Amino acid sequence: MKFINAEVFVDGKFQKVNFEVKDDKFTIINNELSPDNDQDCINCEGKLILPGFIDIHSHGCIGYDFIHADVNEIEKMCEFYASNGITSILATTMTIDPEVHKQAMKNIKQAIDSKVKGSRIVGINMEGPFLGVDKRGAHDPKYLMDINDDFFDELNQLSGNNIRIVDIDPKLPHSKEFIEKYSDSITVSLAHTSCNYDTANKAIEAGASHVTHLFNAMNGLHHREPGIVGAVSDNDVHAEIICDGIHIHPSVIRLMFKAEAEKLILISDSMCAAGLEDGIYELGGQKVFVKDHKATLADGTIAGSTVNVYEAMKRAIRFGVPREQAILSATLIPAQSIKADKEIGSISVGKIADFVVLNQEYNIEKVYRSGVLI
Repeated sequence: MKFINAEVFVDGKFQKVNFEVKDDKFTIINNELSPDNDQDCINCEGKLILPGFIDIHSHGCIGYDFIHADVNEIEKMCEFYASNGITSILATTMTIDPEVHKQAMKNIKQAIDSKVKGSRIVGINMEGPFLGVDKRGAHDPKYLMDINDDFFDELNQLSGNNIRIVDIDPKLPHSKEFIEKYSDSITVSLAHTSCNYDTANKAIEAGASHVTHLFNAMNGLHHREPGIVGAVSDNDVHAEIICDGIHIHPSVIRLMFKAEAEKLILISDSMCAAGLEDGIYELGGQKVFVKDHKATLADGTIAGSTVNVYEAMKRAIRFGVPREQAILSATLIPAQSIKADKEIGSISVGKIADFVVLNQEYNIEKVYRSGVLI
């Protein structure tokens, strides 16, 4: 199938090129494609075509989450993600009773193995339980624990070795050894920590290459205590950012994109209320109250978001982030962060044909996963 006459996001910018999809891959991208017949060509005049969006940090949506959902419910979630142009997702777990966590890993493995419809589950983001109690956010403190290799290995084995990101507080005992042991094969992310700049730097030197939801559940940037934000600036690491206008002020979002755009990854950090109305929900066994699309625990602590990455990208553009950079932070950069950029994340010959057709107002019209219209 050939797609012609669109403005296609290729090599970090919009270009008037045509492309061909054969089987599940992009096979040709150039200016000279012409249809062999009307049936093998789709005219996309006036449309924008973007790579499929990638969310590497989402706990759930439409009333379900990856901790408690069975395979059928996971498929419903993936269909919702796909309807919003999100063609790849990391199923994100969180701090919970260990037996519940084990079952979640089994369910996600089953969903991956059965190739559920909708968004492709490319792995798991394990957010918790190796987090700091002082910056726990919405993580239940009674289930937090020190870093435990055996427990991590058991969860990873139950998941089918599908964990691609593991989040840790570098202040916890054994953190350096854990990072050195696992960082060659899994992205280790610094998260939910009050660590200072020096501790963050040491963790990065040991192999940590990622920071979970920058500014949230960590110390803020101070001119004498730069903390993790300063460490991100000084090191070659990726950093997630929740662009819902609630977790971080738009001014700070603009500031970070001016300073460190090539490192930033748009995430949703969505919980089960995403895609639904205001009301009372649950996250990690705790009640969450959603009002005006802001999710909080009873004490006012922000508990995830109710957006998705497509919405986050549009908000970033509305906040003043250059559209090209917002798109990269929702596509190629997250793929790079989990070492999946040879397969997904951009419209490029040989990569999986995940792409989204939008109008000029960024409204989604069609979503293709592996070259097939969803």
